[in-house]
Amino acid sequence: MSDLYIRVIPTDPEWQPTAEAAAPAAEYVAGLFARPGDHVEVVEPVFYDRITLIDGGEYMENVFCPRCAAAIGLDWFWDVLIARNGGRWVGEPTIDDLDVTVPCCRAALTLPELRFEAPVGFARFELSARNWARGVWDLSDEELAVTGAILGHPVTQVHAHY
Repeated sequence: MSDLYIRVIPTDPEWQPTAEAAAPAAEYVAGLFARPGDHVEVVEPVFYDRITLIDGGEYMENVFCPRCAAAIGLDWFWDVLIARNGGRWVGEPTIDDLDVTVPCCRAALTLPELRFEAPVGFARFELSARNWARGVWDLSDEELAVTGAILGHPVTQVHAHY
């Protein structure tokens, strides 16, 4: 069986809300799935000790350089993450250093600057909405703005399928 997620994350990879702000934000996001025909299995706040890749699961197909537009490839990306994660691949990959030099044009960038075929993110916090159904695929800019206001920081979203 597969799972669908909307993963709402802060725009700043280092930022985390308080637990007191995360709970009402999760309630608000859960309420976005309350219309007839809409559904969400669970919306939960997830806190990470370190910056973590918020990936798209099966939606991750390729990564591109924002400077020269070259396809870099996911193999290169995963190699970087594994190296940054102490040479191991256990659970969610964590990253302490977001700086990277891309192999195509040798530009010095950060991992969040890379362009992915489907959005990914880097964060120490997410609101995870699992197994959802809704007439509209994305959360709207207004819904994200309200969620960010409740949390105390702007947010974005990453869709994932595992």
